[in-house]
Amino acid sequence: MNKVDSLKKVIKNLTYVALGVASLVVVVFIIHVINVGKYNAEWRVVTPDSTATQVMVDIHPRGGVTDSWVKNNSGLGVNLNAKIYEMVINNNTHTYVEDWVLRINIIDDCYLNNGWCGAFEVHQFGKNGAEVSQMIDLRDFKYSDITLDYRQAGQDLLIPLSSGDYMIYHPDTSGVSGEVPIKGTPELSSSIVCGIIMYSISGDVDFSDYELSYRLHKSVWEGARGKIFMAAFAFIALSFIILGTIFFVSVRFEEKIVNQNKVMTDVFKVCCGLADSRDYYSKEHSERVAQYSRMIADKMGMDKGDCDIVYNAALLHNVGNAFVNEQILRKKGKLTREEYAEVKRHTERGAEILKDVENIPLVKEAALYHHERFDGTGYPFGKKEDEIPLIARIIAVADAYDAMNNDRPYRPKLIREQIREEFIKNRGSQFDPEIVAAFLDVMGERNL
Repeated sequence: MNKVDSLKKVIKNLTYVALGVASLVVVVFIIHVINVGKYNAEWRVVTPDSTATQVMVDIHPRGGVTDSWVKNNSGLGVNLNAKIYEMVINNNTHTYVEDWVLRINIIDDCYLNNGWCGAFEVHQFGKNGAEVSQMIDLRDFKYSDITLDYRQAGQDLLIPLSSGDYMIYHPDTSGVSGEVPIKGTPELSSSIVCGIIMYSISGDVDFSDYELSYRLHKSVWEGARGKIFMAAFAFIALSFIILGTIFFVSVRFEEKIVNQNKVMTDVFKVCCGLADSRDYYSKEHSERVAQYSRMIADKMGMDKGDCDIVYNAALLHNVGNAFVNEQILRKKGKLTREEYAEVKRHTERGAEILKDVENIPLVKEAALYHHERFDGTGYPFGKKEDEIPLIARIIAVADAYDAMNNDRPYRPKLIREQIREEFIKNRGSQFDPEIVAAFLDVMGERNL
């Protein structure tokens, strides 16, 4: 496997890991989002008896010099004391109070006169127990639209409330008053103040019976979990950017290598073509042997990079023939002992030519050992079995197949079954049995 393929394999594995981690983080984040959604959707309740301090209510007289007065009106038959009260909602959660409503249950008889900045939903119960209710903005109304029981004292509207009646304050949602939402910060709590004018005989209205309903809004990025998810997503994004950049660079580098290899292969083909042109049985022998060798390597489970190495080395396995006497190579009769010795020297001459070639792995071994036999009776050194490099054992099978599958000066080519029988007969002696088995499968699959 070449370095680019190794790098791409590492990137591929790292990408799978990153995708797995990202998928897990996304699933956990979705669960987190669902839980935050449930948290935000829940209505919480505060009453005077509540011990929780997340959100608190305080209703009290405003206390200014002009914030209380006496209403003298003969139509009512009594003097009424008016007072401005502040309804304070304190947000101590350091997050948003997204929505809220305040219900005030009436304890003593009183009159509702005015309020700001929201609207009042007033509920009155008559002597017969019948309920009358109406939503009213006390700053902007018409008397003709009022369905509640009310009094009019001069220019003042007085809505009578008795024990058992109640009113619900709905905050202004325009965003101008700041009543909704009630913002909080990680450092400080915050509050909003609503005003209400009440009339009573005593001058004091009891607001000790109330119920505040509110919803919080927590961001999914808030708190320790939110920060962990932010860091996780940032890390995942950075990882994919880095992996993508490395993959892009490796692809560009691979393209450069592919172009270089193409040039190198073309040079190889010229070299092996020169050697094959002197051979006596085929001008394209080396190219075919290289192709068969690649098929065998692929069948044996080698990756693409190793198959390319086998192919390139096989292209030059017979380059030593360039130094063999051409008359010997083309001789149709039986070679003399001296002539055969000259032919056998092509392996060592080829290895000598290729000894300084450093960028083509195993090319020297392919040239030097491809005529060694599995049983040790080959040449030039009589190596056997695993002493013979794997590349040479593969080329030996491919070389023999091409020889048997083409006409020779002294015989015609063999038929397919004869070739199979030759390989079966000579496995373990001339050829590596495992490589023969792989090539026989190739012959069947590719119909060679």
